[in-house]
Amino acid sequence: MARGALCIARINDHESVIVMPKCELCELRDYTQRYANFVHPFKFAILDCDSCDTPMAVLGEHRAVPTEDERGFMIEALSLVARAKYGADKFGIDDVMRQIPDHCHIHARPIRRWQY
Repeated sequence: MARGALCIARINDHESVIVMPKCELCELRDYTQRYANFVHPFKFAILDCDSCDTPMAVLGEHRAVPTEDERGFMIEALSLVARAKYGADKFGIDDVMRQIPDHCHIHARPIRRWQY
């Protein structure tokens, strides 16, 4: 049986129950390094990505687009972690959501020595 979550959707003024795939970023299981959990001014977490082993900020709601304020705050907090892990000016912010395009997450990727 496929893993899924029940979702109530309103389509053309009718409510329907549909099964949607579970989102790995909504679950945020504790099997990678977790640096911080924020609840104020909004919910998000900073942890290592299990695919690329780099720090990433994950929005606490399942949506693809954060507000400008949310994005700025997430990048600032993520940058603090990245500076401690890689050093000042030794990382770049990558907000391209490749594998999970419908849940906002932002990576801090190290700049390889040959890149600077």
